Amino acid sequence: MTTEMAASPPMDDVALAVARRFLATDATLSVRPLGKGLINETFRVDAPAGTFVLQCINTHVFPDPSGIMANLGRLEALQGMALELGLRLPRLITADDGSMLLRDGRGKQWRLMEYIANSRALTRIDNPTQAREIGRVLGAFHRLTAALDPDEVAVTLAGFHDTPTYLDQLYDALRTASNDDPAVAAALDFIEARRRKISVLAEAHRHGLLPLRVTHGDPKIDNLLFAADTDQALCLIDLDTVQPGLVHHDIGDCLRSCCKRHADGDPGSASFDLAICREILSGYAAASRGLLDAAEVALLYPAIHLLPLELAIRFLTDHLQGDVWFRIREPGQNLAKARVQLSLVADIEAKETALRRIISDCFRGTEQ
Repeated sequence: MTTEMAASPPMDDVALAVARRFLATDATLSVRPLGKGLINETFRVDAPAGTFVLQCINTHVFPDPSGIMANLGRLEALQGMALELGLRLPRLITADDGSMLLRDGRGKQWRLMEYIANSRALTRIDNPTQAREIGRVLGAFHRLTAALDPDEVAVTLAGFHDTPTYLDQLYDALRTASNDDPAVAAALDFIEARRRKISVLAEAHRHGLLPLRVTHGDPKIDNLLFAADTDQALCLIDLDTVQPGLVHHDIGDCLRSCCKRHADGDPGSASFDLAICREILSGYAAASRGLLDAAEVALLYPAIHLLPLELAIRFLTDHLQGDVWFRIREPGQNLAKARVQLSLVADIEAKETALRRIISDCFRGTEQ
């Protein structure tokens, strides 16, 4: 006996139906895919009431959508303070019954948010103003979230930025992988030589030098929106990873993303742009004045060094596990990405003296 299963409706049709439920309208709506995100499915909705962002939350990555929305609700309650800090927060749209999440026929959960009009994302930083603005927005965001109690904010991605655990997972993957690639061996040797530095932020937190705060979690360059016609940064987006954490992870990852430059003629290596770093840290220090104490400022260089090392470990682990986490376009891509991050680590090490001088210059007189 055969059983015929009805085909699922196309995702665009599901998105349209959910948008109508959120907006309680039968009016003509335009719904089309938005962006190139790898986690959630995202759509732009154009309606008579305005333009919105509709997202289907990936519960394999984020198993607690309600916790995410509760966190976003806490942020939205700080909207007035955010505006005073020169920061936009996408407004949440609730359904008629007050729900911030709606389920489709398959049980998947959706949310609707304000679309930030007249904005753009950057693929790279082109001038010092853009870099300074990135630092300003991240600093303003940390000053905003300092008003939240980390104990009351949900953990949405458990184990995120737990670098020692990432290293354990790498060695677990090695025990089950059959791989004699010399490039893998070289990467492992590089990481092993820096094993003692893997726990630097975790140990600082354990000893009370780095307090738990509410962080963004993923402040890379394409998660910042700029005004369409100026170099003013408007806001951080992709707030699903907002949760208790260490601001040093945010700062280090932002600099990793923004300051990485590919070496001329060698796509497999990278360099760290000191000029961009200075501008970002200058903007951050001014916007977050008084947030960090002297001990936290002293740990900024270790954070800048650690984050590309952490990402390299994650890329290499995924390569050994068969590319199950990061999407790839061709075999070996995660290994190649790991090697780029490790070359960035090496360049950061070569520039340690200059980086520490930049940090000292930018944060002089701003500590608690």
